[in-house]
Amino acid sequence: MEKNNDPLKNAFDALKEIDRPTEQQKDKILNHILAEGEQETTLWGKLRDFITIYPWRFAFGVSTIQAVICTLVFGTQYTNLFLSIFGG
Repeated sequence: MEKNNDPLKNAFDALKEIDRPTEQQKDKILNHILAEGEQETTLWGKLRDFITIYPWRFAFGVSTIQAVICTLVFGTQYTNLFLSIFGG
């Protein structure tokens, strides 16, 4: 007796066994999505969401602004000082 070990057939058979969401679960998910969409966010709310979702972008942005402002205020001496401290 031959055994069929077709991986695609096994994968599709496994997908058939997964339970689909019930109508109650679908309604709950839809209500949650609609509730999220109805919320009006203020500028501070959007900023907080941006910081919590993309912290590295916020950090690089603040670092860039700080470097530009300090270079404009102190000139190239600030850049040379920064490089001498951290650059070796």
